[in-house]
Amino acid sequence: MPKSERRRTRHVKLDLAMDLSLFIALALALCWVCVRHLDPAFAPSADVALAEQTTSASVMLNAIPATLIAILLLALTRRGLASLSVVVPLLLALYTANEVKLELLDTPLLPGDFQLLAHLGDSGALLARYLTSWQWAWVIGVATIWLLLLLFERPWSALRGHRRLTILILALLVNGTLFLNIRPWSTVYAAHLDRFETWSPSVSTTRNGLVVTLLNYAWRIGHANALVDRTAAARILHAHPLGPPMPKPSNLPDIIVLQSESLFDPQRLVDVDAGTMLPNLHRLMQSHRHGDLWVPAFGGGTIRTEFEVLTGLAMREFPEVEYPYFSLTAASDVPSLASVLGGMGYRTIAMHPNSRDFWNRAAAFERLGFDEFDAIEQFAGAGRIGYYISDEALVDRMLARLAEASGPTFLFAISMENHGPYDNYPNADPVRLAAQPVPSGLNEAVAARLRGYFYHLEIADRQLARLVEALRERSRPSILLFYGDHLPALPKVYSDLGFDDGGAAPSQPVPWLLVDSRGTPALPVNESSASFYLPGLLLDAAGIDDRGYFHLLELLRRVDVPRGDWTPPDSEGMRAVMQLRHRGHLQIDP
Repeated sequence: MPKSERRRTRHVKLDLAMDLSLFIALALALCWVCVRHLDPAFAPSADVALAEQTTSASVMLNAIPATLIAILLLALTRRGLASLSVVVPLLLALYTANEVKLELLDTPLLPGDFQLLAHLGDSGALLARYLTSWQWAWVIGVATIWLLLLLFERPWSALRGHRRLTILILALLVNGTLFLNIRPWSTVYAAHLDRFETWSPSVSTTRNGLVVTLLNYAWRIGHANALVDRTAAARILHAHPLGPPMPKPSNLPDIIVLQSESLFDPQRLVDVDAGTMLPNLHRLMQSHRHGDLWVPAFGGGTIRTEFEVLTGLAMREFPEVEYPYFSLTAASDVPSLASVLGGMGYRTIAMHPNSRDFWNRAAAFERLGFDEFDAIEQFAGAGRIGYYISDEALVDRMLARLAEASGPTFLFAISMENHGPYDNYPNADPVRLAAQPVPSGLNEAVAARLRGYFYHLEIADRQLARLVEALRERSRPSILLFYGDHLPALPKVYSDLGFDDGGAAPSQPVPWLLVDSRGTPALPVNESSASFYLPGLLLDAAGIDDRGYFHLLELLRRVDVPRGDWTPPDSEGMRAVMQLRHRGHLQIDP
């Protein structure tokens, strides 16, 4: 090679090295600033008591992953500004989403939230409704800038050929070893393990930062290979002997479960008058089994409560799992009410007037043993109130399915109408909406959300009464279990009003009600329960007892008094039994 050519090559390499160094420094600086000022662990508003943990090294550990992605994008696009214009907004979006989730659900982002993105089913319309017009303008503006940079920014002339390929391979290797937790990254990030609390994402995020917590949950959390304390399982089985199997009843009742979206009793709020909300529910409570229900979800996370009611497996015993339909039902069939009743000759139907892929329900319901799943396709042309299919249309479909059945039916229905957001939604009567009574002193924006929620709540209560009356008129006996899945996402309402018991919003229960058309006598008011106890209670009320897992749950329920932040008796034994049940290794299973 001529001397001049070698000199030119050295200049190109030197220029590329300098440009690459400047790019990495700039990317790292921008990501560091984002983390330092937006992450709950390091922002100026962070708890002063944790200040000793907000070191520059901790901030750097949270900034490094985004920086590595920027380098990879540079190698792919050969455009520095375009690469940064992707990574920095994505980091800002990550923290914005985390802030929204903390506000609405009181929990930070977790890896399961990213799994959800692939199962929205409605092109993201449900989540998009929570974005403000300013946030939409920001998203559109960033996307426009990125496209313009990609089109008009000149690519790095020195970054091509074998040099580009070399940097691309190195970037892939470095990114891959980080996200696969391979050394040296596994050693670097392991230094923070003493501040990582598996059972408390909020604590872990506050101590370590959002990105480090996300990585640790992705790396280190797994339930499939966890050891089970079989001695503890044997102890709880010995304390609650099951006896021989009972014969199947000769006249099996239809079993109907209606999970009501975001339903709770607002009379628990300060300054909400008793007797003004849920009149039909309260009337039915006077003559049917009912009480407070503690659920594993707040403001969202419907499938957590849903999974507990169907399987009798408590989410508290699987603390590493946020969304059970993406993990606990992913690898194998899981025994549930549907599979147990299906084995007794029931036709098992799940019903939800939303996309069948949302929350991965279609795959999960198949794993849980349902014969059929009526989703949004079966509600074509149905009326909407707000953004979603009305509770009236849902009850219509429920009654139609029951009317066409020739034998015992298990119908598990999940309502959708009362899903937020609760202001500025379409298909509502403006006069009736404005007439909803709300406590004085609320600012107009908060009051508007509460009126919107009350509007839907009134309809849910009215449709409950209609369903109960229709079931009473049927010739076949039936049992209806009705409950709310979680409190609605109304954080400003809770902070402005507070609760009569002085407790925090996530510790509040929802109501449950059991109506037996055969005339079950009334039981004491407020028969407290937890959602994972409900399947045992339901089968016991129906006279169905296989002396298996659900019967064990009913025995455990009778000696427990669930309440906010409680621990069940012999929680170690319960955890072991539930883990064995999930894996199909529980010997009492029929």
